[in-house]
Amino acid sequence: MSRIPSPPIALLWDHSHIWGLLLQRALAAFGLPFSLLRGRDAPGVLLGEDPPRLLVVPGGFARKKLEALGPAGAEAVRRFVASGGGYLGICGGAGLALSDPDGLSLCPWRRAGFTNRIKHFISGHVLVAPQGPSDLIPDWLPERPQVPVWWPARFAPPPDQVPARGSEGILAAYDAPGPDFMLADLDVAGLSAATLEGWRERFGLGLGPEFLGEGPCMIAGRFGRGRYVLSHAHLETPQSPQANAWLVHILAVLTGESPPDAPGPAVPAWDLAQGARRFDAPGLELAETLLNEVIELGIAHRLLFRRNTWLLGWRPGTPGFAVSNLRAMLRQAVRLPPTAAAEVCARENETRFLGVMRRFHAGACASFLDERLAATLSRFGRMALPEPVLALQRLELFGPPPGVGGMCGELLALLDDLVFRLLGD
Repeated sequence: MSRIPSPPIALLWDHSHIWGLLLQRALAAFGLPFSLLRGRDAPGVLLGEDPPRLLVVPGGFARKKLEALGPAGAEAVRRFVASGGGYLGICGGAGLALSDPDGLSLCPWRRAGFTNRIKHFISGHVLVAPQGPSDLIPDWLPERPQVPVWWPARFAPPPDQVPARGSEGILAAYDAPGPDFMLADLDVAGLSAATLEGWRERFGLGLGPEFLGEGPCMIAGRFGRGRYVLSHAHLETPQSPQANAWLVHILAVLTGESPPDAPGPAVPAWDLAQGARRFDAPGLELAETLLNEVIELGIAHRLLFRRNTWLLGWRPGTPGFAVSNLRAMLRQAVRLPPTAAAEVCARENETRFLGVMRRFHAGACASFLDERLAATLSRFGRMALPEPVLALQRLELFGPPPGVGGMCGELLALLDDLVFRLLGD
């Protein structure tokens, strides 16, 4: 009896959360066969008799992903790519491949420090300039395609290389803000040219193309006999047609398939408020109710807002991404069809999960109200609330920045395992 071959694409699941869901949805929408991979299973899968052709690594924190891989898994990834495999890293997955202490050193580039930290808080679509010629850039791609970024880091070249447009390894460089571009919670795209010019004249703050600079947004190269593509653009973002079509092309090239001659349909919309409940695991309905109360409180007090149908926005200083991350994982869990493994996981963790969720609900509601009071009193000098008290609340709820820890991290870890069992069976 012949053995069924493994899917050509493996998606590294650990510590990806909302970004893993986005990439999983995109691959499914493209009709591409893939499997989900845990870091602990990487040696057996990537170095086995029937390895995938491509490892895709979604966003998330590189350090956490490296910990999940462990020394054996990290070495397995390096050997896999060196022997001819492909590696596609998006955002945090790109950071994992860099030559940093928390990287795999597949690529000689490093993570750049921010001389202007405010640049880390950009999000939405940007225009990029592809740097051809390259088989990774399709002929039909617009001269300045729009691609989405969500609070990206920056690439720093090797010490002996000057990062200029056209430099070897740069696949696309930043060019200009796009139509939904935001700086933290400021809708830059919605501001008039006169307002932006006034800010430039009065404050020396330019939020046009010069704000982004011309640094690389996507880079590519070779490691041994394999190839890597590292992108700070989230090409898997729903309803981003130019980015989605480019992703399909890159996936085809890295898996050795023939790329499509023309762009296909975009990844469909993802509305977390829609969809029937399919997995009625004990406690998940109550958890959704409690989390919704936290979110509605944050919105009512202008700490959170609805950025789009799948993502929350937040006022600077509010740990809004952690809440948005938790929301996406919880909503997805109850809308996936049940599996035997997931039902066992939900039963075994019900008491612990609900206990943490109740504490998180109470703590987050109190913290949001305290933060709102602090914002108001800060206008009155001496009446401001002590920041160490507020910081301790945030630490208990969300862990130290920029990661997702504390009670929220504990909930996410449980949901991460549950959703893996729902998708992976």
